This record gives sequence, C-alpha cells and structure tokens, in this order.
Amino acid sequence: MKTLNLHVGHGKTGSSYIQSVLALSQDVLARNGISYPDLLESFTAARQGRITSGNVNVDHGSLVEHVTEAAPLMDGADTLLLSNEGMFRYFRKREGLADLAALRKQGFEVRILCFIRDPLDHVVSVYQQKIKRSGYTGDLKDYLPKYSSPTSVMRLIKICDRLDLQLTLSNYSRHREQLLPIFEAWLGLPTGTLETAPYSVVNRSMTTGEMILQRAFNKHLGKRSAALISNPLCNQLPEIQSENPAIRRAELDPFLDRMRKIVSPVNKRLDAGEAYEIPELDEAIARFRDPDDPSLVSFSEEQIEILARKLSRAIDGKTP
Repeated sequence: MKTLNLHVGHGKTGSSYIQSVLALSQDVLARNGISYPDLLESFTAARQGRITSGNVNVDHGSLVEHVTEAAPLMDGADTLLLSNEGMFRYFRKREGLADLAALRKQGFEVRILCFIRDPLDHVVSVYQQKIKRSGYTGDLKDYLPKYSSPTSVMRLIKICDRLDLQLTLSNYSRHREQLLPIFEAWLGLPTGTLETAPYSVVNRSMTTGEMILQRAFNKHLGKRSAALISNPLCNQLPEIQSENPAIRRAELDPFLDRMRKIVSPVNKRLDAGEAYEIPELDEAIARFRDPDDPSLVSFSEEQIEILARKLSRAIDGKTP
C-alpha cells in the first residue's frame, strides 16, 4: 500500500509559503521516500517566493488524473505528496468524493492535512484576498455575511469520517510560527528536515491604503487591476506589515455572534489546542480603525515609486 498525503489548505493559512518550502525541498523529500513532483511546472516560481497552486490544480483535472500522472515520477518512493488549496473545496463536490473513494480502492492510504484559522483573523485575510485577486469592491461589512469557512471544515470532517480517511486539523492562528515543524511531523520527518526559504512571507495582505486604492481600481478594471496595484506592491515589498480594514462596532457584532454558533459543533471535533476562538466585541473592535478616520490612507515613498513605475509602463504600453 502506498501513502497519498494531501495538503488541502485551506486558504490564507500559509499555503503559499509551505509550497515554496516544498519546492525548495523536493530532493530532500525524495531522499526520505516522499515524492513531490512538479506536475504544474511551477517550482521555479515557488522557489522564488511567488504564489503558485502547489503541485496540482484540481480546477484543471481530477485528483485521480493527477495521481496517475504522478505515479511514473515516484521513482521508488512509497509516499506521494500533493498540495493544492483547491482540494478543500473540491472534496465537497461529487467528483471529489468519487476521487477519494477511487484512490482508496486503488490501495492508497489517504492522509489529509488542513490548516484552519480563527474566523475573525481569517475573514479579514480572505476579504483582502478577494480585493487583491478577484476584483471585489465592497467594504468588510459587506463581506462578513458571506463568510462560512468553519461550516466547510465541518463538512470535510464528515467526509473523512465517511471514507475512513486520516484527517489532521491544525489551527494556523495558534501555530503560524510553527508551520514547518507541524508539516514535518505530519510527514513523519524530524524537525529541520525541510529546506527553509530565504523569505518569511509569501502573498502578504495589504495595508489599509493599498486596499482602498485597489478597490477603486477594481470598480473600473475588475480583477485585471491586480496586475497594476496589489501584485507589484505585495511582490516587491513583501515585508510591509498588513493592516485590518476599517469597520464599525455595530457592523462587527452580528458576525461574532454568528461565528460563535457556527464554530460550536466544529470545536467538539477539534483537539483543545486547535479549537476556534471568537473574541468578545470589545477585544475584537480594538483591532480595527473607524471608517471615518481621515488617516486611513497613507503610502510610503517606496510604495508610491512602485505604483508610479508600474502604472507608467502600463500607460506607455510596455511590458513589466
């Protein structure tokens, strides 16, 4: 029986950084009997700290197809490792469930690792990603009712129960500085086995000013504007500290109440150290600024220079 290790995300839990480390550690993994094949030809980008989809993409091919493609590349390894955030969503679909069942019948021992994240931190990060990559134009208050990740985690738990799969859930909010040791332990490797990346942040979130500017461009160009604003800023200035978007107390309170109800059944299935935490309103609102604060929008000279260079080249019709 071969082992199939699936790192399924979920989103905004350090996946891009982990995938960079895995690309850098491909040979190290192979020496330890773990095959991490470059099925998307993305490892060059990943090793440079750029955002990738890992080594598979279930939005463009089934998991069974990816495993079949990877099998000849295992070169005697008894473990196949695949990483892609899309699998978190994919397994909720009928074809995803069929893939998992089919792989079990083929003799694979399927093990799944999913990092989760406390809802308040997570919704802010996901909201920013929607602005950065998807052309979203709404305020945080508009996005809060759309958020339901803990419910999706509960579905994943039930799927793994039904198919008798090994599922490991680790809370990114508790362990964001220990992602690699946790990942190594899940793989059965000693701490320090994986190559460390020369950068600590991949796919950073934005400052308040960057968010407001990106949203303004999104209104006119949609998600195409990411190439002009968020991509150059986040790629060229990865160490800038991100900021929370602004929101009012009365807008945040209903979200916290809803999250307490949603996470309650999930927490019963999580180890105590991994359980979701929902702060009280006073603690939560202290993390955010008021939308009427006149100092919300500010840019450093470095940020302005990057934006001016990128926009000028776009206006001149030149490639980056």
